[in-house]
Amino acid sequence: MIKIVITADNHLGKYYKKLLPERLQERRKRLRNVFEEVVNYAIEEKADIFIHAGDLFDSSTPRNQDLTFIAREFSKMVKNNIKIYAIGGNHDAPNMLESDSYPIRIFEEAGLIKTFSSQSTISYEIFEKDNISILISGLSHDPRKKGKIDPLEKNVIVPPDFPKENNLFKILILHYSFEKFAHPKAQEPQVSTNTLYDLPFDLYILGHLHEQNTYRFANKHVIIPGSTERFDFGEENLKPGFYLLTIEKGRINYEHIGLNVQPMKNLEIKLTEIPQKEPTNSIIERIINNSHKDLLLKCKLVGEIPLSMYQSINFSKILEAGINSNFLFDLDTQNLRIKGEEINTLPAPELSIDKNLEIITKKYIEEVPEDREIILEALKWIKEELKSREIIL
Repeated sequence: MIKIVITADNHLGKYYKKLLPERLQERRKRLRNVFEEVVNYAIEEKADIFIHAGDLFDSSTPRNQDLTFIAREFSKMVKNNIKIYAIGGNHDAPNMLESDSYPIRIFEEAGLIKTFSSQSTISYEIFEKDNISILISGLSHDPRKKGKIDPLEKNVIVPPDFPKENNLFKILILHYSFEKFAHPKAQEPQVSTNTLYDLPFDLYILGHLHEQNTYRFANKHVIIPGSTERFDFGEENLKPGFYLLTIEKGRINYEHIGLNVQPMKNLEIKLTEIPQKEPTNSIIERIINNSHKDLLLKCKLVGEIPLSMYQSINFSKILEAGINSNFLFDLDTQNLRIKGEEINTLPAPELSIDKNLEIITKKYIEEVPEDREIILEALKWIKEELKSREIIL
């Protein structure tokens, strides 16, 4: 039996502009922690192979902390005799053609993994165990492919020496959307079943889509491992995780393994149900009743209200209450309308730099009251420095 752990879309180092600095650091740590869970599972299960289907990092220039972390995690697997294969995704593949520019190539040069950096030419490696042979190949994401096209159609170069044996199980790793599960309005490259049918592989592993899924047609299989976290509020109902694939003589099995990730919630408040007198306090009460310190919460204010009610709402106070009650808080007013006004959408308010500095300063003073004077002096220096650079507070 050959055991393979499959993951993708970890997006290590992802930036959230609405997170306070210390919470951003904690969020990034959590992204690393869930990846470490996948690695530890592979080691505990005595996996033979670890496949990564792209977007290990959220950027083509990952932070040193994330690079060091991945070097450590990959080293752990290598010490446990796990072979690692990886490709570049759309986030961590730079908009250039040089294969050496992918950040995952660092780990190949260090002798930790095997990467498939080409975007069109098939290269492969054969893995053998217990009289079972499998072929593993991959194509990295091609940033030149734009719009709703099949990125593989007439674009895959299969070398003349590619093995044709029927008893050799062949795997291709990709990082594109798949037509069977893509959003109908998505204008991005989508691999078609027709193209996959014509290619000489038995199993296709597709990173990119964050919702895990599987599909089977003819004698071919598709596994979409999905992401290991929820990254935006449209993913509230996702079940992040990874796959365990087992290959035995004549049959394969795959199982989705769920991960315990940070909670996420969308809260809709209909302002037509909020008293027009002191609406701010009523909105804050609803938010706090749906909050906790570990939650990623998006609050949507919806409905058509009088201009007088809109003018009486203190959005900054609502934002501050939401930020203080949750790990991340986002206030969405795009579906808030004013009666009798031509302007029917309102920009989502955000805290100013000055307000953010005040919140952070207050928090630090509460944590270390004996350093109050030093913290206030630091705040004063930061404001003066920002003003000298003509940055609006």
